[in-house]
Amino acid sequence: GGDAGDIGGLDIVPTRTVSLFSGPVKLDGNGEAKIGLDIPDFIGQLRIMVVAYAKTKVGSADQRLFVRDAVTADVVLPRFLAPGDRGRLSLSLHNVDGQAGDYRLTLEASGTVALDRPVAETRRLATNQRELLTWELKAGEAGFGKVAVAVEGPGNFVVRREWDIQVRSALTASAVDTVAQLEPQRQLTVDRNLVAQFAPGTTSVSVALSRIPGIDVPGLLRALDKYPYGCLEQTTSRALPLLYYNDVALLGYAKADFNVQERVQDAVYRVVDMQTSDGSFGMWGPYSPAAEWLQVYAMDFLLRARDQQMNVPAVTLQRGLGWLNRSVEKFSANAQAYAWYVLAKGGLADPGRIRYFQDTKSADITGGLAWAQLAAALNLVAEPGRARLAFSIARQHIDQPVPNEYYGSPLRNRAALIALATEAGGQQALAEVVASVREQLVGKGDYLTTQEQAWLLLAARAMGGGGSELAYSLDGERHKASKDPVVINPDRAAVQRGVRVGNDGDRPVWLQVTARGVPIEPQPAATQGLTVDRRFLTLDGKPADLNRMRQNDRVIVSIRGRNLEGGYHETALLDLLPAGFEIESVLNEETVKSFSFLDKLTETRIAEARDDRFFASFNLGRRNYRMWWDSSDQFPNSYHVAYIVRAVTPGSFALPATHVSDMYAPRVYARSAMGHVTIAPR
Repeated sequence: GGDAGDIGGLDIVPTRTVSLFSGPVKLDGNGEAKIGLDIPDFIGQLRIMVVAYAKTKVGSADQRLFVRDAVTADVVLPRFLAPGDRGRLSLSLHNVDGQAGDYRLTLEASGTVALDRPVAETRRLATNQRELLTWELKAGEAGFGKVAVAVEGPGNFVVRREWDIQVRSALTASAVDTVAQLEPQRQLTVDRNLVAQFAPGTTSVSVALSRIPGIDVPGLLRALDKYPYGCLEQTTSRALPLLYYNDVALLGYAKADFNVQERVQDAVYRVVDMQTSDGSFGMWGPYSPAAEWLQVYAMDFLLRARDQQMNVPAVTLQRGLGWLNRSVEKFSANAQAYAWYVLAKGGLADPGRIRYFQDTKSADITGGLAWAQLAAALNLVAEPGRARLAFSIARQHIDQPVPNEYYGSPLRNRAALIALATEAGGQQALAEVVASVREQLVGKGDYLTTQEQAWLLLAARAMGGGGSELAYSLDGERHKASKDPVVINPDRAAVQRGVRVGNDGDRPVWLQVTARGVPIEPQPAATQGLTVDRRFLTLDGKPADLNRMRQNDRVIVSIRGRNLEGGYHETALLDLLPAGFEIESVLNEETVKSFSFLDKLTETRIAEARDDRFFASFNLGRRNYRMWWDSSDQFPNSYHVAYIVRAVTPGSFALPATHVSDMYAPRVYARSAMGHVTIAPR
């Protein structure tokens, strides 16, 4: 549905959906109007619905409309395939009211899918005769394929129809990042060795030259862009930097393929949808509470979006700032400091209340970030002396542990200190903080949290490039640029032949190279702080043989695991489907009672079925702090979720691994082994 979380999924599915809307149409003197409907390639039944209104009357009507050809040719495809899969393509050929006779049938597959042989056949069809034909469809590398069917027959009957299908990798993407200094008059060659470990068709390469020390702006933006979940924190963290980095090239897209403003606007609307009636925000929606600090973070994003001319509903800001103003004294000291900063930006902060907080409650603040936010709040309400003192304390306490903070880290806090320095009036004396950020980035790789990524990007913006133009060369051709960073996105052919990037300036520049793709070799099972065990069971509780499945068989997928670390984890579980399966239902505390052999299910914050995946989020371990609106602090150290799938497509399919991880600490994760599924025709 339109209000569902952004948990990833297919780019296309080979189904036909028609939803058309005319908008208001004036009637003529006879109370009539003609409305043209541009119906796409579709066979089936539509429902036309009309609402009419006048000053004193309202009415409605609906009518069924059948859309078809005289001879229908409808292809049934798997919803998707994975590289190397072999599935079935079915063609329903029905002479509804065409002439009886011989019909010439041609079937083609292109792109990343193929048939064993081209299909060109003649079929004799009597009136109202139906034929169901099947062929094997093979998947190549990841990407998009197309299946086309053409039918010609008596009476000059001709029809041609096409269907798109996606070949989605059975493995999740990973990245290799390299950050180094490129000395003056030196060059680096980016070639095929960089992407040798990735499958063809899944790779992307970005090269960035920057005077900003060590922060890979394009790599961070792309990492956030690929993050598959859509809770309040991730929605905000993904979109917040895009308010300031609106260059499509930074994310590796062509201008025709991506609109940064649309992405940010969608995020704004999603955050708005998660607001409750009192003005606060939920984690996955208005009925799943979020931590107070994250709710302030969401308001910070909305205010920044408004300032960047995004469409933020005024009632949302009014309700949110009003809630924040009423509730701020109930927050923990760290969240209060952030809230005062956001209220100051929103024009609702009372300087006397902020001074009172600094004088009476600031001793409860832990860590440097909250002190920096308090300094920014004081500076915004014209208290520069108090702001300088608070920012000085922020620098002194930047390494102080924050025991009750789940989403932060020393790296995030240092990056945020840099990002807030100008507003807090403390942009001087940050050299040590900048150097420490660079040191802490070494070896982090894919293990940066969304918070770290977002605030590092804000820090990079605050630092800026400065200085003279950046001189560089690309395959010997000289260039100069005033903006920072300079991003080069070589295509596949360029990487294959090698791309030479040179520093033509007189000072070193920072070079960041990011290669992303789906690994060629299957990833082995892994356990890092969490465990995961996936079992396939028949409806009577026996182990299901995935190599002897038959079409229409139903199987329970039971996934369980444990929290080995014992700490608190807000966990995401992602289970990609094999192409021959479709999810029929997600089991809950009521429906699981029908299967006595299954243990009790874990209470989830969200559990959703998609075309090609199952996703769930739940909490594990003991939280060492409580929130003013939620006294829960003890969650289980083990988990169990389950759903039912139906085998719908005969063939041979890759079985992806199950991934479970702490959404905010990627180093804590588990991964099951991959497998294989064979489904025989019914």
